[in-house]
Amino acid sequence: MHQKEIQGRILVIEDEPMLAQLAVDSLASTGLVVSTTGSLEEARTWLKASTPDLILLDIGLPDGSGLEFISELRDMDEFVSIVLLTAHSGIDVVVEAMQRGADNFLAKPVEADLLVATIEQTLQRHRTLRSHWASTQRRSGRASTPAEALPLLIGRSEPITRVRSLAFDVAETDASVMILGETGTGKDIVARGIHEMSSRASGPFVDINCASIPEQMVESELFGHESGAFTGATTRKPGLLEAASGGTLFLDEIAELGTLAQSKLLKAIENQTFRRLGGLREISVDVRFIVATHRDLVAETAAERFREDLYFRVSVFQLRLPPLRERDDDVLLLARHFLAQLNLELRRSIERISSRAERLLQHHDWPGNVRELRNVIEGAMIPARGERCLLPRHLPSYLGRPSRQELAARSLDEVEAEHIRRVLELTNENLAKTARILGISRSTMYEKLKRHRIRE
Repeated sequence: MHQKEIQGRILVIEDEPMLAQLAVDSLASTGLVVSTTGSLEEARTWLKASTPDLILLDIGLPDGSGLEFISELRDMDEFVSIVLLTAHSGIDVVVEAMQRGADNFLAKPVEADLLVATIEQTLQRHRTLRSHWASTQRRSGRASTPAEALPLLIGRSEPITRVRSLAFDVAETDASVMILGETGTGKDIVARGIHEMSSRASGPFVDINCASIPEQMVESELFGHESGAFTGATTRKPGLLEAASGGTLFLDEIAELGTLAQSKLLKAIENQTFRRLGGLREISVDVRFIVATHRDLVAETAAERFREDLYFRVSVFQLRLPPLRERDDDVLLLARHFLAQLNLELRRSIERISSRAERLLQHHDWPGNVRELRNVIEGAMIPARGERCLLPRHLPSYLGRPSRQELAARSLDEVEAEHIRRVLELTNENLAKTARILGISRSTMYEKLKRHRIRE
């Protein structure tokens, strides 16, 4: 079995369930995100909400020809990769497919290893072409449309349109970027998107969640260590800063760094040099820094928990991601996108969300943002086995609880306690997962449970 990790989003347009499932099983195991549709009409609906890196397209579909659909796909996105599936491997079919804009073809029946190898090869060519095109655009001074930016950031609302535009603008520079936003708003998606639109796209994108690493290990992870630097350091280990040289280092939840790590990071950003733990030699790197946090860094700086000079270094350009409650127009678009995506993962065939269920989704404030919405849709789809429509009874009961106006009349403590109860219900009482969604440590989580008398 093919073990190499591949990144990308694949749409399979295939009406034969067994072949579609073969593609899902073979490609999803490599790390690819795979969605399926069984007709051209379903594919058109899916493509209105999502942008794939590659489309695996059957030539014979119930509502039309895959060959003729290629031209339509090229009009939507001239860079999307298209691999045609055909039961006829005659040269005339292949020539016509290539003339219409297909990148590759596979003859049925397809072996799993050949399918994965073809997809990997085609995706690599796809990324090379995109990178070359982006660098050509920068050299010529022409700007492509910001609407093409951040295809994984689903939404058409004005706040998300603005995020795409600003991310596109800053990607053309090498400035440090600070991404602000609540937990679950997609800060990691935006960071990776800026990297992929930049001149560093062919270099590494290295991300680290500063909140997930024990404080005593942060410096070793970031800067590496020499053999004997501390107990247990039996060999030399390069850090993530070295791994990111030539590309981008994304420091998520940067406010969680301790003061010593902040001091060393400041020097690395200013001079593009650092020393490994226990090392004497200065190591030079070429790294762009993107950082993110859900905290108020101005307040953290005022409280002397975050260095002011580091704040100014990492916030040359600030990009705020709107919470989902400010993106009402995107809630149903996202819900339908997750429904299509999760049908594949959960082996469901749910075609739509009922109007009553949609009203419940729109009424909710989504304190956990897009991440919470995805979890709610996934949780609702599990008991909906055999259903064609997602109904209110499939959704968690808390979606029918107090409205925004009702909450406004309640105390801050009441709102916080209610929010914690909601997330606990969403995670089936999983405290570690609840703490991650809330963006707090487990110790803080226990304190809040005790203070609000939750789970006594």
